[in-house]
Amino acid sequence: MFGRIRILATVTAVGLVAAACGGAATPSANPATAATQAASPAATQAAGELPKPELTKLRIGISAPTEPVQYAERYADTLGLYQKYGITTIEVTGFEGDGKALQSLVAGQIDMFVGGASAAITSVTTDTPVKIVAMNSTTLDDGLFCGKDIKTPADVKGKSVAIGTFGATAHGAAILLLQSIGLTPKDAVITQTGNEGTRIAALKGGSIGCAVVSIDQKTALTALGLNVVADLTKAKLQWGRSGLAARTDFIQKNPNTVLVAVAATLEAQTAMFKDPKAAAEKFAAWAQVKPEAAASSINAFLGYGSPSMKFTDDAFKAPRDVLSSVNPALANVDITKAYDLSFLKKLEDIGFYKKIGAPTQ
Repeated sequence: MFGRIRILATVTAVGLVAAACGGAATPSANPATAATQAASPAATQAAGELPKPELTKLRIGISAPTEPVQYAERYADTLGLYQKYGITTIEVTGFEGDGKALQSLVAGQIDMFVGGASAAITSVTTDTPVKIVAMNSTTLDDGLFCGKDIKTPADVKGKSVAIGTFGATAHGAAILLLQSIGLTPKDAVITQTGNEGTRIAALKGGSIGCAVVSIDQKTALTALGLNVVADLTKAKLQWGRSGLAARTDFIQKNPNTVLVAVAATLEAQTAMFKDPKAAAEKFAAWAQVKPEAAASSINAFLGYGSPSMKFTDDAFKAPRDVLSSVNPALANVDITKAYDLSFLKKLEDIGFYKKIGAPTQ
């Protein structure tokens, strides 16, 4: 999940020609927003044809660069898709988490970044709001792993559920996991325990009843007699895990550039689903991991990634609720100000989804 940040040195990929960039703002919940300005002559364009971007250079930051959930934005450069649609120079930079990537975005050092809904929600209360325009994934890949004697939802009641820290993604996963089995946070004792390794050790030792652990640990942990009581990869509950975002002022000033960036990312994500083997080969080189590990990561992503990159309000509601548990001032944030669905809608309207063979749902 995107909350598990891994460290990678800054990586930059540069294309052919550089040009200047700028910034400015957009309302966002209304589908007829910035993207309506983009591709305005669509009636005279061929189906799926994109408008000319305002910028020929784009700088994108990736907050979890070794995670496949954020790879489409980089893969689009590898496949030459930004260049194909008029953005001839691309710089892709890896950061150590959402916080540092967001700081760089706010400072104007990058134009767009890939991160979680929480960052966009928090930005709504600042002078430099950020909006997510497409989602690589709205599914967390965590399971609720419990001790040998905890086998059913009823058994979970009153038991401890270990997470990392309050307000973090694992906290949100715990709430969604409980929701998926018909329980609420009041039905269990959500407890700060530490990182995933610490949670697993506590679970094995019997000092906690259940823990939020990545579902890819299922084989190893069930072999020890532990039980998976809930699995978010099957729960159909949305969490804004990782999405492409930009400052609202940048979106307003460069709607065609944003539309092209979304289109290129969508096409790359579609390519990952159509040919995961090819994607894994490139991901291995980018993330500097062994080919078999890359293949495993990409194949796992196919289970929780979003082929359409679409999302709903629900992807932002749960993160807001978790954030408000540590910062009450965020409890009443208008989440519609943290995203803009108009670019994905525009791509569907002009026939781009159909052109590249991407699902619209």
